[in-house]
Amino acid sequence: PLTVREFNILFKMLSCAGRDFSRAELLDDFWDTERNASLRAVDVYITKLREKFKSTNAFEIKTIHGLGYKTVIRS
Repeated sequence: PLTVREFNILFKMLSCAGRDFSRAELLDDFWDTERNASLRAVDVYITKLREKFKSTNAFEIKTIHGLGYKTVIRS
């Protein structure tokens, strides 16, 4: 099952598929009350999402090196 945070991250990224999201932007959006969270927290959740959706052919979460992530809808 997805946690609420994972769902919210995935929903945001799929709603704007193809758009680049920086780690800092995702951190600000979903960890705003946890001031001590690091950018690596975003990486952990992206890894979890990739693992949970690895068998889907509908979309892919791509890494934008030095920036963050984006989702790509597959046709």
